[in-house]
Amino acid sequence: MMASSALAQTPVASRHARAARSTTRPATHPGTRPATQAVPGVHAGSRTPDQTVDAAPGESITVSATRRRTTTHDVANSVTVLTGKKLEQLGAQSYEDYIKLIPGATFTPTVPGISTITFRGISTTAGLDQGQGTTGYFLNDIPLTEPGFAIDIPNIDTFDVARVEALRGPQSTLFGSATLGGAIDYIPNQADASKWDAAAQSTIDGMPGHEVGYGEKGMINIPLIKGKLAIRGVLDYRQDPGYITNLGVGRNTNTTYTRNARASVVFTPVDGTKIAYTYLGQSVQVSDDPYSEPQALGDYTKQRGITERVYTQTQMHELRLDQELPFATLSAMGAFLRKGQSSYWDDTPFFGQVVPGLNSPTYAPQDGDSKSMYYEVRLASHQHSNFTWLLGAAFYETWKRISAPVLTPGIEPALAGIYGSGLASQLVSQGDDWENPDVAKYDGTEKAIFGEMSYRFLHDFTVTGGARVFNMSQNSSSELGGYGAYLDYGTLYHRGASTVSQTSALPKFSIKYEPNRQVMAYFLLSEGYRFGAPNTNPINPKYPTPAGTKSDSLINYETGARLNFFHNHLVLEPTLYWIDWSDMQTRLSRPDGITYGANVGSSTSRGFEFTGTWFTPLPGLSLNVNATYDDAHTNHTITEAFGTVIAKGSQLASSPKWQFSEILSYQSNTLPLHPLFSVVHHYQGSAPGLLGNSFRIGDYNTVDIRATGTFKTRIGTSSISLYVNNLNNSHGVTMGYINGAPTLDQIYLMPPRLIGMTMNWHL
Repeated sequence: MMASSALAQTPVASRHARAARSTTRPATHPGTRPATQAVPGVHAGSRTPDQTVDAAPGESITVSATRRRTTTHDVANSVTVLTGKKLEQLGAQSYEDYIKLIPGATFTPTVPGISTITFRGISTTAGLDQGQGTTGYFLNDIPLTEPGFAIDIPNIDTFDVARVEALRGPQSTLFGSATLGGAIDYIPNQADASKWDAAAQSTIDGMPGHEVGYGEKGMINIPLIKGKLAIRGVLDYRQDPGYITNLGVGRNTNTTYTRNARASVVFTPVDGTKIAYTYLGQSVQVSDDPYSEPQALGDYTKQRGITERVYTQTQMHELRLDQELPFATLSAMGAFLRKGQSSYWDDTPFFGQVVPGLNSPTYAPQDGDSKSMYYEVRLASHQHSNFTWLLGAAFYETWKRISAPVLTPGIEPALAGIYGSGLASQLVSQGDDWENPDVAKYDGTEKAIFGEMSYRFLHDFTVTGGARVFNMSQNSSSELGGYGAYLDYGTLYHRGASTVSQTSALPKFSIKYEPNRQVMAYFLLSEGYRFGAPNTNPINPKYPTPAGTKSDSLINYETGARLNFFHNHLVLEPTLYWIDWSDMQTRLSRPDGITYGANVGSSTSRGFEFTGTWFTPLPGLSLNVNATYDDAHTNHTITEAFGTVIAKGSQLASSPKWQFSEILSYQSNTLPLHPLFSVVHHYQGSAPGLLGNSFRIGDYNTVDIRATGTFKTRIGTSSISLYVNNLNNSHGVTMGYINGAPTLDQIYLMPPRLIGMTMNWHL
């Protein structure tokens, strides 16, 4: 929506209202609103930082990154695995606690529930993309991302999670669209019919000068029929303390409430047959959008007339069959996923006076809902021979709706003084909603067949070839009425519709050399893709824009090694990669301030990732180091009829050239309580928050410390942990939107120093 210059004599920035955060919360017409300007990672080697505490040197961890169960040492790909035990030892609960310590991964926290992860710099925004994102999020192999913009980004609580797998580089051959840069796959613990089990966790923490938070979590596993049928349930509640002062409302306004429920039912009627049901329900309620206005008001301070609440929720049901056959394993699964978002923002500073003389506030509520169905069936040969294979088919369908009215109390009488009461009553609904209806709908499908074949020859070499053939289609429609339609289209109601479809194929090839369990090296070529999206921009003959974007794709060339020295006391895992990104989707802006999606040529991301783990001669003392260098930039100057938009060589969004993390851990098995001490340092380099924008994020350090003591009780094992996160109290910038004036800028900062205590109990 654009305000009429005859009616709204306001600065240009204020005409764009909700668009100030269009990459954080999509506008009703995606693309039409202007966008103004961890914790040793258990890496993919045969030896892991998890072994600093509880594993023997040389032990591997089982993963499913290849859609079959295998060990990390055998995966010819960049995979980091964080086990549930390691996540518990580190006190990790959400992305903030562990993603930053995975090589090649960048997490940009903004609003909890819609914050994003970028792998290897493959992104044009560090916020929530108005198209399909470049990182895939999965639970038990079920995609949590949908075509078009995401309603939310589920940040699943890690209590009672078996492991989290981070797959770097495109994963589209086996995982589908929206995995251009990589994927995150949560694997929750399943019900165990062999034994009773239970666990509990209680946390209290606080930020000096701010609020106190707490969390309560519990799990119980019940074998209903010994060895045959079991049920497992998880409940947890977490209240993260607020630290933002909203001068219009009060202090500590951004308290966040996370509620999580999970259930697993596993039935094994006979050997070789397993039927499993998995349920996830998680909601995140943020009392106030946690941005600051540091230039105008200071760090952790903002000024709005209301608390700008954001509520997101995710619900998933999955039914899965795993059947052992004489020649292969059959896996068939079906899932229903529903996600929702409800938010309410004070956009008065952006709109200003909608009508001269009317000083009422302007509010922008938004409600979104998506429903998805996913089906997959695959056959994976047994791994007893030199030749192995995997074949599968998948179908993914999603329906999505967003409603985003604009409310200005008293606007109808003000418009009546200009247009007359008859027209004014048609321009405004219910006295204050002047964009009604304001609705967008999206339907998308993805159909695919995929497969891989591997052959081991000369004893030490394994060659793998794979492909995915897919068809995608996406239908969208938008409706705009009232004053908004009158300003943009000259009518009282406007409806637009568009369709995007594509059929294509993606190859994959790798070769692995493994002379023994101490040395493994590989080369990998893989491709990735994501859906295109239509544009539904307001018509302006002076500034023609494309009808939409087509799918973009990339090719990843990667070589890596897993090297174990000194009887597995030194583990080195170097990786080199080169990524060519073609037909890159990004957001561009017309001279009238309206943004639109476009394919804008190519970019390159080339870099180096390294993980090293040293088990020192001092028993219990270990050092883990992760380092990433990434040079991600555009290859061409991006121009439109309106002039140069993005210069050649521009750094891609959320692509810091350097990232480091170091984890020093020590555990004593001779002292009382077997204390475990850890110090974690993380450095994130500087990068743009949005491609082609001068505003930069990153360039900060954080230090976390933790001490844990463990002791036996009459029933089970307990532990107590004391910790300090962000010990150095860094105020680093994680994301932001620059909107033309200090009172309009919205900057997200690292949360202040957090001090806490956690008590764990396990049967």
